[in-house]
Amino acid sequence: MGTIFTQAIVRTPADSLGDGLTEAGLGCPDMDLANVQHRNYIKYFESKGISVTVLDADPQYPDSVFVEDTAVMIPVAGGVAVFITCPGAQSRRGEVSRIKNIISNVTDEVFQMEGNGLMEGGDVLLMGNTFFVGIDSRTNLEGFEQFSKVACKLGYECVAVPFENGMPHLKTELSALDDETLIMSSRFSTRDEFSRFKKLVAPTGEEYATNCLYTGNALLVPAGFPATAELISKNGFNPDFIDMSEFRKMDGGLTCLSLRW
Repeated sequence: MGTIFTQAIVRTPADSLGDGLTEAGLGCPDMDLANVQHRNYIKYFESKGISVTVLDADPQYPDSVFVEDTAVMIPVAGGVAVFITCPGAQSRRGEVSRIKNIISNVTDEVFQMEGNGLMEGGDVLLMGNTFFVGIDSRTNLEGFEQFSKVACKLGYECVAVPFENGMPHLKTELSALDDETLIMSSRFSTRDEFSRFKKLVAPTGEEYATNCLYTGNALLVPAGFPATAELISKNGFNPDFIDMSEFRKMDGGLTCLSLRW
């Protein structure tokens, strides 16, 4: 079994959420419902024994609820190291200094992107001892190389996964169901980088449901995607489900809403 999360950081949605980046074309989020969904997300973590630090909303940065993009948590012996990113979306770069101040209370092992390196945490997937990093419009090769140097020194392997634009992040359509199984959209189903894992491919039209959240001892899946839910169940999983409709409107999913370690 891999890391079982015991801690998480989330940020309350700002009322400006609807001004954030999105290509979903699903309209503006209902903020009352978004806040209910966010509270349910926190309650789920707490029900699994995860201690949650809830940061105040930051109206200056509409996308700041998606805290995962500002840092990558790297498990190390006795705790966690943190790599502070530089988001490829220029409108989000101011979020970094805010999260860095919070992270400094978590660990002394803090690394930070420099120069022209770009990375968003939504492009980073840890499976076992390997970090898979999407190379796209939000994370560039220099960002990958900087991160790789740090992660390799800490005992990890790093694999670049370049892909064509059409979705914000690698984990938008690819995530872990357990330590050995990935769920993904068809675009990743034949990629050599993932050949050693068991793979479930979500049906066309239900790609959003491929962003699942595996906590190490529980599995959370977006509600409202019956064919994917059946696929997951038929393969021996017993997930919990949660409605993320308002965050889907802003291209956000389950993993985006927290930093976990």
